[in-house]
Amino acid sequence: MKKRIFFLWAVLLTGQLMAQKPAKVQNDFFVLHNAIRGDSTYKTFDQQVAFIKSLGFDGVEINQLDSFEGMKAALDKHRFTGSYFYIKIDVDSPTLDPRIEPDIRALKDSKTVLAPYIVSDKKRFASSSGMADSIVVRQIRQLADWAKSANLQVALYPHVGFYVERVDHALRLVNQIDRPNVGLTFNLCHWLATTPKADRTDWKGLLTSLKPHLKMMTISGANNVDAANLDNGPTGIWNQYILPLGTGSFDTYELVRFAVQDLAFKGPIGVQCYAMKGDKPTNLRNTMAVWKHYKTRMVKR
Repeated sequence: MKKRIFFLWAVLLTGQLMAQKPAKVQNDFFVLHNAIRGDSTYKTFDQQVAFIKSLGFDGVEINQLDSFEGMKAALDKHRFTGSYFYIKIDVDSPTLDPRIEPDIRALKDSKTVLAPYIVSDKKRFASSSGMADSIVVRQIRQLADWAKSANLQVALYPHVGFYVERVDHALRLVNQIDRPNVGLTFNLCHWLATTPKADRTDWKGLLTSLKPHLKMMTISGANNVDAANLDNGPTGIWNQYILPLGTGSFDTYELVRFAVQDLAFKGPIGVQCYAMKGDKPTNLRNTMAVWKHYKTRMVKR
C-alpha cells in the first residue's frame, strides 16, 4: 500500500514539474529581405534564399510586388517559406494594384502572411488622421476576400511616417474591418519610433490587448531612447531602434519571452535589419546565434 501511495505521489509530482517546464519555442523565425538585399556576395534571390535557409532561418520576407516573381521562384526552388508578403496599399488610389490578386493566388495554402502597409503617396491624408479609414476598410476587406480564397492571413503593418503608423490605429482598423483572417503586426522598431519613452512602460499591457488580433511580430536590438531627441538622418532613429539582435538597452528578449510564453503567441517572428551597419552575412549569422540563445533561455527558465 505504501509503495502504491509513493508511486502515485511520484507520478503527480512528475506531471506537475512537466507542466511547469516552459514549452519548446515553436514560432517560425524569419528575416526581412533588407538583411541581405544589396549584399555584394549574395546578389540574386536564388543566392539569398539558399544562404538564409542554410543558416537555419524558417523563412524570409517577400518584399513588394516588383520582387514577387523572382523571390517566389527562388522560394519554390529551395522549398523555403515566404514568411510574409509586404504589400503597398495607397489610399490615394481608387483601386488595389491589379498584380496583388494573382500573386495571392500563387501563394495559396502557403504559410505566407500578407502584410499591407498603408500610405498616402500624394499626401492627401496625414498619418494617423483617420481621414481615409473608410477607404482602408474597403480595400483591406477586398484583400481579405482574396486571402480567404487562398487560405492566407492578413496582418496590417504599422510603419512610422505612413498613413497607418501607430499600432492603436491599426487595431481600430482591424476592428472595423471585422474579418477573422485580418489582424495586425507588432513592429518593435516602428512602435518605438511612434511612442514617447514615457508611454512605453506598460508594453506588456499593450501586447495583451493586441493578442486576439496579433498575427506577426518583427523585432531587433534597440535602445530605449526618445525619438523626439533624434534626427531622421543617417544617425537618426534607425541607428537607435534597429540594432543587431541581442544589443541595445531595450529588453527585446523579455518582449519575445512574454509574447511566446505568457501570451502563448504562436505566430511568426521576424528580425528587422534595415540600415544596419556591418557585413550582412555576418550580421545574419550572429542573429541566428542570438535567437538560439533566446530559445535556450526560454526553455531553461
